[in-house]
Amino acid sequence: MTTIGHFRREGEGFSGRIATLSLDVAVTLVAAEKFSAKAPDYIAEVGGRECGAAWRVTDASGAVLSLKLDDPTWPEPVSGRLMAAEDGALPLVWIRRTDPPPAQAPPSPA
Repeated sequence: MTTIGHFRREGEGFSGRIATLSLDVAVTLVAAEKFSAKAPDYIAEVGGRECGAAWRVTDASGAVLSLKLDDPTWPEPVSGRLMAAEDGALPLVWIRRTDPPPAQAPPSPA
């Protein structure tokens, strides 16, 4: 797992930084107004512009939030998980999308 940032809780949301080989930006996760059960819990913003969303995680993975970030200049969205940490600096771990294995052709009749 690759850590691409760190966040801290700030009031109702989170603030932090994402740093990769080609990106170094301050990101804020602002509490979202829930309009349905599947709606995000937080909106990700960079400089006041929306760039993604985050949902609370309820599994035993140790994650606090699951994030999806996107930008028109990227070939595909970036997925990650904000993990719990005792020191308050929550690491954002990048999750690489994996394609499902190709379906195998059924055996030909003999």
